[in-house]
Amino acid sequence: MPERSLKLRALLFLYSTANIVGCSVALLGPLLLFVGVVGKGWLLITAGLYGAGWLLGQKPPELERQIEDSLTVDQTIEQLDRIVAQARPHLTAEMGLSLDGVRTSVAEVLPRLVNERTNENDLFTVRETVLRYLPETLANYVALPPAFRLSHPLKDGKTARQLLAEQLSLLEGKLREIVANVSASDAQALLANGKFLESKFRQPDFLATNA
Repeated sequence: MPERSLKLRALLFLYSTANIVGCSVALLGPLLLFVGVVGKGWLLITAGLYGAGWLLGQKPPELERQIEDSLTVDQTIEQLDRIVAQARPHLTAEMGLSLDGVRTSVAEVLPRLVNERTNENDLFTVRETVLRYLPETLANYVALPPAFRLSHPLKDGKTARQLLAEQLSLLEGKLREIVANVSASDAQALLANGKFLESKFRQPDFLATNA
């Protein structure tokens, strides 16, 4: 992962849930002073309240970033379902629909690729893109502070939310193409799709585009 600038690290801290919760709790300090509950020590109390709020809000959500290649088809799809379920509360309805489409395509094409074993490259493409790049991308997105995802511009002035929505829509469309190409035994098209998806999802860190 590329080293992040001091400015970017400061922005991530300011947007973080820990800082937002800490600031919200710290507001009790001036309030207690205003109503006369505390006196000269209100600054220390405010600092303590901020620290308590920061501790309450600092733990970020975690998603599993990788699914082992040794899993069976059913186990792989179950793992994918679990990761999508973990990410869904942090996604928009549009993103959820794209992931549903991804899941449908994977469930359709992966058993064929595993059973037929006619082209190991196709199987590798689907596994790498959906079961490694996708979890990594979702994990990186969810790890960003919610306010940062929504409002801070990154690549081409787009927010992390907009970038993820575009990537998931793109992934859904390309996997539909892969399903069609496997059914038509179109090896050249599959190869082109594999290279395209790898180039799009090889770097799943949203902040790398803003380095």
